[in-house]
Amino acid sequence: MPREHKILLVEDDDGLRYAMQRALERAELRVDVAVDGREAVQAINNGGGYCCVVLDMLLPSIHGSSVVAHIARVSPKLPVVAVTGYPDRVLFADPADRHVVKAIFPKPVEPSDVAAYVRSRCARETADEEAAQ
Repeated sequence: MPREHKILLVEDDDGLRYAMQRALERAELRVDVAVDGREAVQAINNGGGYCCVVLDMLLPSIHGSSVVAHIARVSPKLPVVAVTGYPDRVLFADPADRHVVKAIFPKPVEPSDVAAYVRSRCARETADEEAAQ
């Protein structure tokens, strides 16, 4: 890929977080990690320059749907890839927030599948940005 892509990974389960981080890094993505919703909101507010957020929907402190709502407000073009054990019960505080969620991966999830999707998505976003210039 022509430029480095940075991802925010938000996952509270240590084992899955480690596996996801490794898979994303093997896909040549730079990874920042948040272990709960509060850390995710902080990272987004700090302007991390992310091309994507990989977000567990069931988090301590601030629920994933609230993180999605925050992203929709402050960075509406930032794509979210949701990871959840309850894909049929993903709810959003406001249905309009749904537009930032580009994919939902049900748990158990294969980290390499998420990494491949995210890498492709970031590369596509970069190509679109370059074409627009």
